[in-house]
Parts: sequence; C-alpha cells; structure tokens
Amino acid sequence: MKSFIFIISILFILINPLRSQTLSPNITFVERSYDFGSILEKSGKVSHVFIFHNNGSKPVIIDEITSGCGCIGRVISKTPVKPGGEGKVTIIFNPSYKSGFFSKEILVFSNKGQYYTRIWVTGKVIPFDHPVEEDYPYNFGNGLHLRLKVMAFGYLKAGETKQMELNYANGTNKKMTLNFKVDGNSTGLMYTNPGTINPKAKGVMTVTYTMPHFGGTEVVFNAIPYLNNKRLTENLKIKILRKN
Repeated sequence: MKSFIFIISILFILINPLRSQTLSPNITFVERSYDFGSILEKSGKVSHVFIFHNNGSKPVIIDEITSGCGCIGRVISKTPVKPGGEGKVTIIFNPSYKSGFFSKEILVFSNKGQYYTRIWVTGKVIPFDHPVEEDYPYNFGNGLHLRLKVMAFGYLKAGETKQMELNYANGTNKKMTLNFKVDGNSTGLMYTNPGTINPKAKGVMTVTYTMPHFGGTEVVFNAIPYLNNKRLTENLKIKILRKN
C-alpha cells in the first residue's frame, strides 16, 4: 500500500509541473497565437517575434521558455521590462522531418519561475523527399542503401532468441529484387528476404537468431546481398556473442 501511495505521489508531481507557478497577472501578449501558414520543410527554420506588455507595477523578467516539442527554439532577453514597458519573445520553429498541420503550445516563465503564460504557434509543413543517404547511410551499390552495415545482436545465452530489424531503401527509379544468402552454416539464423522493392521504396527486414547450446564464444555471419540476382561486393555482417 505504501508503494502504491509513493508511486501515485510521484506521478502527481510529474503531471502537475505548473502547480507551483501562477498564471502571470502582469504579462499581456499582443497576440497569443501565430500561424506560420504553409512552411516548406526544405527552406529550414522560421521564426516569429511575440510582443508583450507589462501591465503590472513591478519589472518583469522572462526566465525560460519551454515546449513539449524539440522543434521549438527560442531567444530570450533577460533585460527587465519596466511597468508599462514592452518586451519581446522570439520563437523559432524547425520543420525538419515534420509534415502536415502542427499546433505547439509554449510556456513562458517569468520572475524566477513564479509566473507563467501560454502562447501558441501553428502552421502546415510541406515536406520534401530527403536524400536516401540521410537515413540509410550505407551504400551497398546499384542503388541499395541499408541503415546498418553490421547487425550486432550483443550477448545471448544458449537457447535465447533475439530479433533485430534491418531497414533498407531502393534509391533508384526502377524496381529491384533483393535477397540475402548466408556464407556458411546458418544454424539459428532466420529471416525472410525482402524480394521486390519498388522504386524509391523503403522497407524493414526482420532477422532472428537463437543461440545454439554448443559452439564458440562469438558467432559471425556474412550475409551476401544479391541484387537482381547479381552478387554485390559489400557484405552485411551479423555478430552475436555467447553469454555464459
């Protein structure tokens, strides 16, 4: 029962980060929300300056600006805004690897974190096709790109099974057929070949390995890729270590 109460207490603290702060009675933003409209992802970051007034009787200092999204940046001026004065908060949005509509809430904390207020940015990101090398850095030749060159399963006990995923991409404008053939004894190793991959398509291949009860301390497979029935020069290595 004590453990249950402790867990509930921790959750209460985590999900109520604003209970120790008060909504700012002095900061009034000229606009609480700004719509960026349509943003081209390839054009990079966009920014907007939010203007606020200090309607109180004491200076206001912006301490911190936070958002639940890592795509939000900010520029903070720690210069106090005098009563009746005007301050600025610059919000930067990074559309990289985003697409479609977005609406981001931003918390602006002031005066040593005692007060907060909320602002929003919205918009729509128009994505573009990233070069395949960005997400699939290993070029195996003839348009085949993989996310891994070595599949390291780590340590496995005898009889233990583990799965890993191999992400692949066709960087050409033509269909390709991809198959892997293991060089030597493939005991314990299971996978299903990707087969036909459409132009510019991407996919995931699952590789499963079960550690035999007998054998050496390290198991290494060379998975040889065949593209359109032709052997490629680069090999995919699969490594597993035996755990005693």
